[in-house]
Amino acid sequence: MLRFAVVWGLISGILGLAACSSPATSDSAAAPTVRVCWPRDPESLNPVALPNAYAVQANNLLYQSLLTVDGVTRRHVPWLVTALPKVEQRDSLTYLHYRLHPRARWDNGQPVVARDVVFTLKVLNCPGLPNESLRGLVSFIREVQLDAADPRRFTFVCRGYAPDYSFNSGDFPILPEYLLDAPGHLSALSLRQLAQPDSAVGKLPAVRAFQTAFNQAARWRDARTLRGSGAYELASWQVGQQVTFVRKSHWWADDISPKTPAWTAQPGRIEFHVVPNPATALLALRRGKLDVYPHMPGADFARLQTTDSASFRFYSPASYRVAVLEMNVQQPALRDARTRQALALLVDYNRLLRATQYGQGQRSTSLISPHERWAYHDSLPLRPYAPSQAAELLRQAGWQRTADGWRHPQQQNPLALKLVYGAGDRTYETIALLFQQSARQVGLTVTLQPTEAGRLSELRRNGEFDLSLRTLYGNPFSYDLRPLLHTRSIGSQGANRSRFGNAASDQLLETIYATEDSVGKARLLRRLQTLLYQEVPFTPLFFEPNRLAVSRRFENVRPSGLEPGYDISSFRLAPPARQ
Repeated sequence: MLRFAVVWGLISGILGLAACSSPATSDSAAAPTVRVCWPRDPESLNPVALPNAYAVQANNLLYQSLLTVDGVTRRHVPWLVTALPKVEQRDSLTYLHYRLHPRARWDNGQPVVARDVVFTLKVLNCPGLPNESLRGLVSFIREVQLDAADPRRFTFVCRGYAPDYSFNSGDFPILPEYLLDAPGHLSALSLRQLAQPDSAVGKLPAVRAFQTAFNQAARWRDARTLRGSGAYELASWQVGQQVTFVRKSHWWADDISPKTPAWTAQPGRIEFHVVPNPATALLALRRGKLDVYPHMPGADFARLQTTDSASFRFYSPASYRVAVLEMNVQQPALRDARTRQALALLVDYNRLLRATQYGQGQRSTSLISPHERWAYHDSLPLRPYAPSQAAELLRQAGWQRTADGWRHPQQQNPLALKLVYGAGDRTYETIALLFQQSARQVGLTVTLQPTEAGRLSELRRNGEFDLSLRTLYGNPFSYDLRPLLHTRSIGSQGANRSRFGNAASDQLLETIYATEDSVGKARLLRRLQTLLYQEVPFTPLFFEPNRLAVSRRFENVRPSGLEPGYDISSFRLAPPARQ
């Protein structure tokens, strides 16, 4: 499974310290315990509505999708199926032929069959569930054809054609029907009925009963419900402190040979310790209370390389994780693109890189990584730090500098902006302070508003902010930016927090998604990058490396630029060092 989330915010450092003070668990060479640092709690493990990247990582231990991604080779590989889908185009339809692996089993011993795939798609399309994100991902699947002779074979019938169909069709967790719908509430309904927009099907008693059961928040913290076809099961969850998974005594993929990384599950126990405070996390790592510290702050990473190189392995592959300054284009003061362009010129990008990335990280003109040369628009110039040009752009937008700030004849109040970001995040704090200083040089007031994670999500979801520091996760496989930029994604359930877009930009996004030819897609992506460069719903600050420190007790880390930056299922104990 390859799904990405936006991450902000921290939790109490006291809880993190308590989580790290638990006694170490004994290892065996065959099934070691791995302890990982997380900056925040996953909040929920509901597989159709994962709230952050940590929930995604945990979910991938419990459930499997049809396909997954090998982070090292950056290739899609089979996970619950025997092979990549066979693609067939006929007329205006695309047929994707799959076969589930014959050994795949649920925890009750029943085989994973095509009915479970159909059930999962019904869940992703069922009204009244928090499934908006995944519903959009699979909206191209019109129906599922089952094979009467083989319960493991099935075919997705898809509207039209897009190159992403092959991968998106395998990128959602397959759910056990026997466990999540034992009464069979959805069994009598077809996928088409549930997927029909504005249908009365959501009012049917059977659907209402399923909604009520599925939407119980407590279910998605309960180990009895959180059981999929993955190698691990939930052992315990101390909210805000620690989430622990243990390996199943016999997993269906154990007998598969040869063993690929996708079908490998080495650790016997995986502990995710929630440690919001970076100083506390670093101390716990150095004291041997943690084994893995991903996404380390630049200063701590550089210091640890100098002081503790004998105890840890260090990795920093280029990532698809980009920090951005996001602007709410629907705020009256920010509706003119020239105002947003001016704000982008008040960012001292090179100073930010030095202060937060310590010689690592890379600037970019867009959300596409410069490492993806075929798609990156390298003709766009990197924005300079230019306060005088910013002041001129503000004047062009109709603002006039006065004794009490910048005023506009159509605005009642002077230009004063609030910048929200996750409280306690040192990188965001540094960026915010430097931006505030730069804005002050041209007489612009920027108020900093560090905010707790839950409240920050609410503010951004409701559009109650001017500026926001945000981290976006991407990948090199798909350039479907509709969830982030399409006007359909504006609102409480969408991811378009900048509220940018119009009919023309929506059409461009749709065309990019549907274009198969790589040359044509690259041309369209450059058009989109130019549009975003001019309209500035956000300005990219830098791409961060995946800074990762791992105890030398472990090997086979398989670091990569894809989230989370390592393959925890492949970790194994390293042989003792020779004296």
